[in-house]
Amino acid sequence: MMRKLYNVKSGLALVGLVALMALGAACSTGAASPSTSGVSGLSSGQVADVARALQAGGVSLGYGESGIWVSGQGSVTIQPDLVVLSVGVETTGVTVAQARDEAAAAMDAIVKALKDRGVADRDIQTAYYSISPRYEYGEQIKDGIRTGRQILVGYTVSNSATVKLRDLNGAGSAIDAVTAAGGDLVRINSIRFTVDDPKPYAAQLREAAVKDALAKAQQYASLSGVTLGKLVLLTESGGSVPTVQLDYARASLAESGASVETPISGGELQLTMYVQAAFAIE
Repeated sequence: MMRKLYNVKSGLALVGLVALMALGAACSTGAASPSTSGVSGLSSGQVADVARALQAGGVSLGYGESGIWVSGQGSVTIQPDLVVLSVGVETTGVTVAQARDEAAAAMDAIVKALKDRGVADRDIQTAYYSISPRYEYGEQIKDGIRTGRQILVGYTVSNSATVKLRDLNGAGSAIDAVTAAGGDLVRINSIRFTVDDPKPYAAQLREAAVKDALAKAQQYASLSGVTLGKLVLLTESGGSVPTVQLDYARASLAESGASVETPISGGELQLTMYVQAAFAIE
């Protein structure tokens, strides 16, 4: 419908311009001259000039750009083989040095606990580090006037890392080890289940997505009474994977006396790919 409306507007623009040229010709001569184009006041050559001018300006007069545009989706359900853990520490201190030292000690303990469980150096990557001042707001009275002021009370250090856990069965105990090592300073931000190498599934996803787009286009052509032409455009985009959020805040499993291992279940993972396709109409 959008393409048809566009072409209708193009036609109206042509008619309007032709009419204006006809009016100008009539005013200049005092009478309309004989026409061979079917439009009073203009010859067939003048009408052709108008058409060429409109087309040169980007106005389409035909239906050459019409077609059927559809989206296709391909999905595959698999078992995840990788856990991506976002873990960090947050400390506060009167001085930067104090806060930094506490954060460094806590993060070192976390990294050691991970390595003790077989996590390789290449699977531990610093993701975020910041040092920021902490302020409190108080009041003071000076010359009988009460005013508010900002008071520096210390500093906050945040340090987080992205950790790849390749043993899904041991993910829960790894999280417990991390929280025990970091104590009240630990922060578990998120857990994401994924696959280490999604490339083997790409061909299957593309095939399913293209077949879905083709089936939709054929159905639309049949419903609208037209013949589906050749494929003129195809673009691809990927999908997302589910994320499980866990937040331990300041609670330490070791100090709370918890003895049950944290349950972590990867379940099934659905990989999705999308394509956009355009087909000509014959």
